[in-house]
Amino acid sequence: MDKWIKNNTASKLIALAVSILLWAIVHMDSGVPTPPTTVYDTRIIEGIMIQPQGFDDSEYALTGIDNDRANIEVRGKKSNIMFLTNEYKVRLDLSSVKGPGTHTLPLAASVPNGVELISMEPSTVTVTVEERVSESVTVSIGTKGEPAENYRAGTPVLIDPRQVTVTLPESSMERLGQVKGNVELNGAKENITEKRVKLVAYDKEGVVMEDAVIEPAAVAVEVPIEPAFVTLPLEIRYSGRLPEGLVLSKVDQKVKEVKLFGSPEALAGAETYMEAEFNLAEVGSSGTTVLTTDLTPPEGFEKIEPSSVSIEVTAVSHGERVVSGIPITLNGVPAGLEGTITDPKEQSIALTLTGAPDLLNSLDPADIGVEASAAGLKAGIHEIPLQITLPNFINRVDRERIMVKVELKDKSTPTITDPDKQTDKNNDKDKPDSPGTGTGNDQGESQTPPPEGEDPTEPGGSGDGATDPPGDGEGTGSGTPNQ
Repeated sequence: MDKWIKNNTASKLIALAVSILLWAIVHMDSGVPTPPTTVYDTRIIEGIMIQPQGFDDSEYALTGIDNDRANIEVRGKKSNIMFLTNEYKVRLDLSSVKGPGTHTLPLAASVPNGVELISMEPSTVTVTVEERVSESVTVSIGTKGEPAENYRAGTPVLIDPRQVTVTLPESSMERLGQVKGNVELNGAKENITEKRVKLVAYDKEGVVMEDAVIEPAAVAVEVPIEPAFVTLPLEIRYSGRLPEGLVLSKVDQKVKEVKLFGSPEALAGAETYMEAEFNLAEVGSSGTTVLTTDLTPPEGFEKIEPSSVSIEVTAVSHGERVVSGIPITLNGVPAGLEGTITDPKEQSIALTLTGAPDLLNSLDPADIGVEASAAGLKAGIHEIPLQITLPNFINRVDRERIMVKVELKDKSTPTITDPDKQTDKNNDKDKPDSPGTGTGNDQGESQTPPPEGEDPTEPGGSGDGATDPPGDGEGTGSGTPNQ
């Protein structure tokens, strides 16, 4: 035993066993965990956009950079370098650039806290700087979209200014094509006024020049919006014959206007009204009948709206009435002359009229126009046919011409009361050649009679929209009937 204890090797083994036992006892009793070891990693972040800063672009333009992106290598905790990508920045400081030319400048990287920048590629870039130049350019204005249906846009008009200043890098100015603004029409029905339009510079290929500075950047524009149609009143004509013994007493016209569509040239030359013709032969008996007719656009027009129209006509048995005391109006007396109606002396006439009984009963002499025209006549006594205008749906029974005698004389000459009895014993050459004629070279002047079959007492058919009396029955007038 003493011998084993005195052995050096045995002592070492005993000491090792005791040490291990003590270490185990200490760690089992303390309960303190061992701290983990920190793990660092590296990462290469590619394609970071280079951000220029500090550049004075009022006089100069950055027209070129040999690299617009950079790659960086960073080191740090894996959680930091993997999930903070948006916080990596690469900046280019241009504040030291004071003139045009080519410049090589360093890049600066910005990384999140806890991340170490290891390297950056490239670390420098070469930039090209040009001086900005300005030029005065005439503005062009166009339109986008369409106006409302059946409307057209006219030529846009610039209110002011007509020219603007465009500033571009010197090398880009020669590529400038135009400066243009577009007005949005957006279904417009009325003129577009005082519209502010943003201007854009385009190169000669029609590509937008993003680096152009335009002053002013917007202009005021007006665009006329015009209808692609013209609105005309619709007037009625009649053809055909009513049944024997019937006359019109009422016409109900619902559509009173039409629209003609066509080119601006066609619209400018449009007539003042449109006519619709209705056939009275379609009326079979007394009472109310609906008549319909198609409308055709005149030559040069694209279409007409509506394309057909209808009216309601009321036919009744005719009546007759004599209207007396209808005044005669003398007009068209030449300058320097004065005129007097000498026959009939009462300067009025009586007419036998036919039409619907209710219309005849309400008729007044003042409703009938009777005129004698002295236009173009010279001094003397003349027989002049009367021009008679009747209300709608009223006609004369007797259609013979009615003549009146009119004396025209110089305002300083005494009135001749009866030229047939006047004699001049001192000078036979002044005696009229025949009764009812003028004197001297003006003997026998009167208006030329109308062609055979035309009644001068009923221009336009004895009243707009009138129908003929029974026994004739043919509508001869045109116009808008009484409603």
